Amino acid sequence: MSAENSDTTSRIIWANCSEINKGFADNRVKTTKYNLLTFLPFSLFIQFRRVSNIYFLITAILQSIPQISPLQPFTAIAPLVFVLGVSMIREGIEDYLRYKSDKEINNSPTMIYKKGTFQEVCFEKIRVGDVVLVKKDQVFPCDIIMLSNSNDNGTAYIETSSLDGEKALKPRQAFVHTQGNFTTIQSNRIMSIIKCEHPNSRLYNFSGTYEYHSIKYPLDKAHLLLAGAFLRNTEWAIGISVYTGGDTKLRQNMMDRKYKESRIEHKVNRYIAVVIILQFCLCVSCAVASGYWVSKNMHKHVYIRYEKSYDIYDKGGMQGFLSYFTYFLLLNTMLPISLIISLELLKLGQGFFMMLDLMMYSEKRDRCCKVSSFSLNEELGMIQHIFSDKTGTLTCNQMEFKFFCTGKRVYGDQSTLVNLGLKTMVTYEDREIKYTFHDKNVENDLFSDNEIKLRYEICMEEVGICIETQKEITDLMLKCLALCHECIIEHGDEGIKYTGPSPDDVVLVDTASRIGYKLMKIKSELMDLEIVSNLKSETVNECYERICILEFNSDRKRMSVVLKDKRTGKYMIFMKGADNFIIQRLSSNNRSESIEWVKERVELFSRRGFRTLVMSFKYILEEDFHAWKAKYDVAITEINNREAEVAKVAEEIETKMYLLGCTAVEDALQNDVPETINDLLRAGLSFWMLTGDKLETAENIGKTCSLIDDNMLVEKCSSLTAIDCYKSLKSSYKKFKTNFPDKQLALIIEGSALQIVLYDPNDQTKRDKFAEITNSQNSQKNANKAKKYFLKMADMCKTIICCRVSPGEKREIVKLIKDNSNKVTLSIGDGANDVPMILEAHIGIGLYGEEGIQAVQASDYALGEFRYLWELLLVHGRFNYIRQSEMILYFFYKNLVFTLPQFLFSHYCAYSGQTVYDDWYLTFYNLVFTALPLFMRALFEKDYEVPKRWESKGENVNDEKMELRKRIPNVYSVGRDNQLFTLPRFLIWLLNGILHAVIVFFIPLYASEEGILNSKGHSFDQWSFSISSFSSIIIIVNLKLALNTKLWNKFHYICMFGLSIILYFIFILIYDVVTYTSSFHTVYTLLGTHYYYFCILANVFLVCTIDISLTTLTKIYMPTDSDIMAKESIQLKNGHKRADSRISVGDISFHGKYKAYETNGDKNVENRSIEVVPSDKIICDEKKDISKLDMSLGISN
Repeated sequence: MSAENSDTTSRIIWANCSEINKGFADNRVKTTKYNLLTFLPFSLFIQFRRVSNIYFLITAILQSIPQISPLQPFTAIAPLVFVLGVSMIREGIEDYLRYKSDKEINNSPTMIYKKGTFQEVCFEKIRVGDVVLVKKDQVFPCDIIMLSNSNDNGTAYIETSSLDGEKALKPRQAFVHTQGNFTTIQSNRIMSIIKCEHPNSRLYNFSGTYEYHSIKYPLDKAHLLLAGAFLRNTEWAIGISVYTGGDTKLRQNMMDRKYKESRIEHKVNRYIAVVIILQFCLCVSCAVASGYWVSKNMHKHVYIRYEKSYDIYDKGGMQGFLSYFTYFLLLNTMLPISLIISLELLKLGQGFFMMLDLMMYSEKRDRCCKVSSFSLNEELGMIQHIFSDKTGTLTCNQMEFKFFCTGKRVYGDQSTLVNLGLKTMVTYEDREIKYTFHDKNVENDLFSDNEIKLRYEICMEEVGICIETQKEITDLMLKCLALCHECIIEHGDEGIKYTGPSPDDVVLVDTASRIGYKLMKIKSELMDLEIVSNLKSETVNECYERICILEFNSDRKRMSVVLKDKRTGKYMIFMKGADNFIIQRLSSNNRSESIEWVKERVELFSRRGFRTLVMSFKYILEEDFHAWKAKYDVAITEINNREAEVAKVAEEIETKMYLLGCTAVEDALQNDVPETINDLLRAGLSFWMLTGDKLETAENIGKTCSLIDDNMLVEKCSSLTAIDCYKSLKSSYKKFKTNFPDKQLALIIEGSALQIVLYDPNDQTKRDKFAEITNSQNSQKNANKAKKYFLKMADMCKTIICCRVSPGEKREIVKLIKDNSNKVTLSIGDGANDVPMILEAHIGIGLYGEEGIQAVQASDYALGEFRYLWELLLVHGRFNYIRQSEMILYFFYKNLVFTLPQFLFSHYCAYSGQTVYDDWYLTFYNLVFTALPLFMRALFEKDYEVPKRWESKGENVNDEKMELRKRIPNVYSVGRDNQLFTLPRFLIWLLNGILHAVIVFFIPLYASEEGILNSKGHSFDQWSFSISSFSSIIIIVNLKLALNTKLWNKFHYICMFGLSIILYFIFILIYDVVTYTSSFHTVYTLLGTHYYYFCILANVFLVCTIDISLTTLTKIYMPTDSDIMAKESIQLKNGHKRADSRISVGDISFHGKYKAYETNGDKNVENRSIEVVPSDKIICDEKKDISKLDMSLGISN
């Protein structure tokens, strides 16, 4: 009997009756794609999903037909087999490694309850419903509902680092009615029914019920032991398997990564289409000419027809048709098969270099750069919009308690409010909570006999309680801090330590503990609170029963805990959260003066950049509590819609609250965040900070992070209605348009306005959520107009700060910009709430932080700290873009140079399809002779040497290196604006290839008209001309590569001269004597003639003269940023400093001085600045995203 059949909304499991539970997945793990029988056909099928492989397969088939192929079949088959073989071998190795891993997991031992005792079995033998025993430090083989464990309080601890990267232990609770009934040596027959939701990937959500003795009890995530997690600090745990194999949450989270195609790849496909069209035109022209020649001239050349069956070709039609395929084969090398595999190897090498780069090694996290998507390497150099989370991404996510206010007092060191800005230096030793809060007034107000009367007392007439003194309200405030959270208590040698899912919760409960309100233990939902008075040396113990926790989420923006005071028997609720959500739920009995006072304090703390929470409470009448609890019990047993039902019930009790006060916590910035952001802005990128903080907090952090400065025009929008939002954004746009591009622009938009901008009339969820817009045509029009103005301003702004946004809205913002602008987006974050926007952006970057590695697992690249985004984008991203762009363009060029002579030769061979070059020459051209020089250049090419971080700041600063490092952001525009891989440059390279092909064909051809080849009377033939032309091609394409190489290393010399040119000559010397082909002994004859050397020298001289002239003129009159940087890098390397250097700075238009970022401990650097003096030439175009200025740059003290 299977719940899958009887109930489609949930699964029903009979405990300890696996034989009844049919239709569920077994626990065997299978991640392999193939087996021995399916590997060959399936892997071949995957390879031929690529259009390029199909193209070359067709070429190989056609080349095997002797009637149309002038070449040997192996020249097409061998490269195709090589490319397919390499890819299939890689697939096979990867699948074999997956097979070994699966086998190891499936054969791992565990224990299940069978025939009255626990027996050892393999993981793969477990079935849904089995009673499983897991011992300390063992891994859970499947998802298990815990029935019992070795701890008296029923709490077991698990480590989920393999699932989410969090090493902090998480508590899990055994089902309270079975705790103690099951041990490792004693168990009972169970016939209970578990009903739970269908398998899903939500690690932190679970809904189910356990029918025990005919009563249904709720099950939630606290009862679930996750497959892949480890049992810690608990000797054993027993439970019932509910999800096995591919149904476990671990396997459900192992989804395939979303495929992302880079823009370079997309353009390559378009350029390939251009080449195919060119090839088609050439083939058609040869076919028409062949048919015409045969029909007009065949009767004059009767010696060609040696069989009567060939009479069919005399009219030329069939001959022309077959000639098309003949020349299709001769000209198919315009699309090199080696391009695909070369790009794959290049991206692999680039990713390898990024992962080994010590400049991106984080000592704090002990992590290097991680590359998960090698296909996007070049996209890193084309970023235009960066979307960043704040907490844990820009900040350290390590909280320091600063203030709390309640009643009529503000507790904390108020002198810190004078320093506008967050701390920016956090060392490795600051990993633990840093407690600096101290205010003697707290203890005085709490424990002294002199009680201070409140200005406005809080009276709750319905429960007969009135709070009149500062002591009473401060007592409640600290109890709220100590009790309203989801933290767990760890007892160690150093005393009590609190850990929890939220760093805010941890710092609040820790602060309460240090003040004297210490939470000692939580057992069976009983919370023991110890209140210690240092003034009176007294200790008071209180006990509270935690009835339930109404959890925080991005929609509620608050959390509550319902308690029962065991001493008085009274029920109460503490609630904390965002100020606007708490204040709107306050009772009308709260004095407006008290509310305004707290709101002023919240605004003051927010302007300082602190994270704020507002606290409230109320007592609940017993009859009201029981009525509400009945509804809660029903909601908590829902399976498929539990969260929504519980949230609806929570709304009923979280009303008519009484205000307690607010707290302020500081989250310090990570190292070098302001400097990194400043350089990214100088590079012409737009930076978006997406945060859940209120507007004032976000604005202050924006200033601290260098997102906003005094020279910027800053506009704000926090409208609540569609018409107000439209008018506000329209007004801001007019101001922006007036000041653009003379001033840098910034927009700060609040969540309420952003929801209007993101409103989509086609999304039913949004239509239901925003009924006030849906029900009004005018509101919908205004929302649409607001979106258009927002998108216009997004193109103009350097900085956009979105505050009070949810994780879902972060994703929607990224999608909005990605879908409505032709710009590359990047999202960076550190937590699970950042995963949606990381997956949505063109490139997602995860940070190893305090919140686990879910962001890292979902990302394309991962970093240890935010500051390494500088190296990833401005160095590796830019280099990757330049290298891949030039490699692809050069590939088309070099193949055109040696393919076009086949077309030119057709005019001299009656369009018969005779090849101008030998088959082996054609085969080795791409695979051997020209492969390594291009690959090495693409792997190592630089236009400047990158200064190390420690060379440009600190005690070991090098002035020249520091100067060069400051200039690096200014040349990022080469990729950001896609200056290299454009259609005009592609056509220039094609024309260059055509020109060079014409030169290397006609000079040897007309030079051969001299008469005899040498004094021995040897005459010129096709192969003497062919070898002379081909030798010229090998030398010319290498010289072309050399002319475009900016910084050389030993690999360039070895590959270009040793493994290309010299290797080619060795090959032709050997090939000339060991093979019996038409060119037999031609090489040795040619080497003794002046003709061969004249052809090479003439070709090389003419090509170099043209190329060097054009290259020199281009670099003088139309230099790219890359050309300028390469020149200045060489000058600095050689020790030549120029007072004024011409450099193109994208996206910046300002006067005066740009101050170098300050470095603690280096006074010399602090006082240096870069003086930027605009030249007379300023090119501005409002239709473009940025203005480009020619600027002079100099160093001054």
